[in-house]
Amino acid sequence: MTAELATSALQMSLDKHRKPLIIHSDMGSQYTSAEFNIKCQNYGLKHSYSLKGHPYDNGRMESFHSILKREEVYLKVYQTLTEVQAAIGWYINFYNRNRISNVA
Repeated sequence: MTAELATSALQMSLDKHRKPLIIHSDMGSQYTSAEFNIKCQNYGLKHSYSLKGHPYDNGRMESFHSILKREEVYLKVYQTLTEVQAAIGWYINFYNRNRISNVA
């Protein structure tokens, strides 16, 4: 993922949803980039990071990404980026509304 993509996703979220107080991410280069952090500053968001080498700081999201890949992404062959986006959007909605989650 690039800084541009992460910043674009943040902007889309800010446009659609109530502004959060805190954004939490790992220390990937896309999230530590000037572009991403300027966007956070412009919206008055506090940016919190997981510690390097401590994926359990963000365990719930790491677990969700694993489930998403296992139950949706790896089961299909996608032809276009639009297909991927639609499938992932559908799965996130399904997961949040219907799936019995065993993520602690």
